[in-house]
Amino acid sequence: MKFTVNTVFGLLLMALELNGDIVTRHTNVKCEIYDKLYFEVVTCRLKVLGRGIIGENIHIKVLQLPIRNATVNFGVYKKLSGYHPFLFNVTLDFCQFMRHPNPLSVFYLFFKALRPYSNLNHTCPFNVSNHDIILKDFVLADLMYAKIPFPKGSYMFMIKVATEGVWRGVINAYFDINVDNNPNIRF
Repeated sequence: MKFTVNTVFGLLLMALELNGDIVTRHTNVKCEIYDKLYFEVVTCRLKVLGRGIIGENIHIKVLQLPIRNATVNFGVYKKLSGYHPFLFNVTLDFCQFMRHPNPLSVFYLFFKALRPYSNLNHTCPFNVSNHDIILKDFVLADLMYAKIPFPKGSYMFMIKVATEGVWRGVINAYFDINVDNNPNIRF
């Protein structure tokens, strides 16, 4: 990937827009399964863990095993007049990523933040019975955004999952950055 002067200048402007401390907050999570014979959503919700602390909980039951290959499409969208693509949209072979994680990829930074809260800790094939995909009490830490500058606003992480070359479902996680310091975001 080539970095041009405009790209570096744009990232610098976004970094300068972050005035003071970063404050993040989950606002919503939606799970949609395209193939109900393959996956089943048990839990897909936000949970208040404490004062100002919101945890994301996702529990997806795998109905057809084994899973020999998996593809993940990860995108970040910013809310302007609707959600529009913002900075990243990456598609990768998840099985290859689990065997050889690339610390220089964007997906690695986000997966590293999710990993302590999930049970995604082994490579393909997934063939253990009752192997559900679980993300429990995932809290957005403000330090997660230290390496990647995000300007103030509302965002959506979209994670689409495909197995055997067929798209099976999508998870949309919505969050806000600097909600306490931004007068344009109201609840």
